[in-house]
Amino acid sequence: MKAYKIDGEYELDMLVLGINSHVKLYKLCWEINKKLNGNFVKNQNHKPQNTKNQSFERFSFTNENTQTEYNILSNRCATGYLDPNNKSVNYFIIVQGGVYRSKKIIESLNKIKDILLVFELNLSKINSITPFIIND
Repeated sequence: MKAYKIDGEYELDMLVLGINSHVKLYKLCWEINKKLNGNFVKNQNHKPQNTKNQSFERFSFTNENTQTEYNILSNRCATGYLDPNNKSVNYFIIVQGGVYRSKKIIESLNKIKDILLVFELNLSKINSITPFIIND
C-alpha cells in the first residue's frame, strides 16, 4: 500500500491555548464560568485519532452569539499525554469557528487567579495537529 503526503500551506481555523494551573479541570471550568460568564459543561472524554487507550477529560461550551466553540482538554491521562512535547502544560483550550480574538481571550483568562500561565501554541511548529481535532 502506498502512502502519500500532501505538502503545502493551509490555514487552520482554530486556536490552541496552553494553560498551567494547579487546580482540577472541573474547578478551573467553574472559575471560568463564574468570571467570564461561560457555560462549560462536562462532555464525553476526548479520544484522539491514532491512539489506542487514551482518553482525556473534556469540558465544552458554545457561544451562540458568535458561533464559537470552546473545548478544554486535560493534557494528561493514565496512559500518557495529549501533546508529549508540552508535558508541562496542564490543559489546552481549543477555540474553533465563529468570531474570536486570541489576545482578548488570553487577557481574560489571565485575570483568573487559579491560572498561572496562558499562552498560544504556534500550530505551524508542532509535530501534529491530530490530537487537537475533536471528532464529535
